[in-house]
Amino acid sequence: MLNLVTGATGMIGSHLVEALLARGETVRALVRPTSQAARLRELGVELRIGSLTDNATLMAAADGVERVYHCAALVQDYGPPQAFEQANVIGVRNILAAATRARVSRFVFVSTTDIYGFPGRPVSESERPSPRGIAYTDSKIEGERLVWNHHRSVKLPVSIIRPATVFGPGSRLLVAGLIELLRRRQLPHIDEGQHIAGLTYVGNLVDLMLLAADNEQAVGQAYNASDASDITWAHYIEQLAGLAELPPPRKSYPYRRAFTLASLWEGWYNLRGRTDRPPLTRLMVELMGTDQLYPITKAQQQLGYAPRMTFDQGMRAVHDYMKRNGLTLG
Repeated sequence: MLNLVTGATGMIGSHLVEALLARGETVRALVRPTSQAARLRELGVELRIGSLTDNATLMAAADGVERVYHCAALVQDYGPPQAFEQANVIGVRNILAAATRARVSRFVFVSTTDIYGFPGRPVSESERPSPRGIAYTDSKIEGERLVWNHHRSVKLPVSIIRPATVFGPGSRLLVAGLIELLRRRQLPHIDEGQHIAGLTYVGNLVDLMLLAADNEQAVGQAYNASDASDITWAHYIEQLAGLAELPPPRKSYPYRRAFTLASLWEGWYNLRGRTDRPPLTRLMVELMGTDQLYPITKAQQQLGYAPRMTFDQGMRAVHDYMKRNGLTLG
């Protein structure tokens, strides 16, 4: 079976590629000219150089493909709104058109539980999206809306996966990014770090993506993805700090104060035309300042999903990755 994977050099996409190859399937990857694709070449992946804004390349990349896994996205807690629009909305529209023309048998779209708006309570897949005026989350809501519209209008067989807080080897945001903030002493806890982090080990997420792709019952369905653990942010960050041989955060802000500070920082950066990341962002505060509670009951009942890797096993894999990439002091 020939699969097209977008975002194949990213954390989720790279793990998905390896899982597909382990199943004996053929993988084609759409990669940007600037992407580090040496590992994909070593694995024997067929590379197509291009971007989600290049319709001709997309059409060629999707030609003859049976399944498309759309993992590519701009995943950041801050940045220019137009960048999120380009990657997470226009890019989705273009890959949907290519997949439709290729008449693929399944289009698996990686969304996010952030679309629910961080209510701090258990949220099932039937809940309506809740825009919060945050560029990343709102762009993912719009991208998912396009996927549903395509499913309804042209009967594209889609399955949507909504992961919560994804961690694991290769994580730029929740491993390398947090370690850098720890190193600079710029990472605070929110509410003492006592909120549930909604952790989702990347290998468990990939397992669910493959289950959804294989199951006809998953067509036209969305599934929450998490490890169903009660690991808090304090637990995760302190474990990560220990692995990196760095001190854990000393500061903690109450949620309301943190959100106000983040809003002021973002407003100041917008006023100055700055596109780099402020010391605190609203998305970071929402993630760490509200319980990430997204039941996986639907995936368990319909697809037989069961998270395979525990938190401790996942952190051991993270530690190995950190050592290989010089993210530890020892």
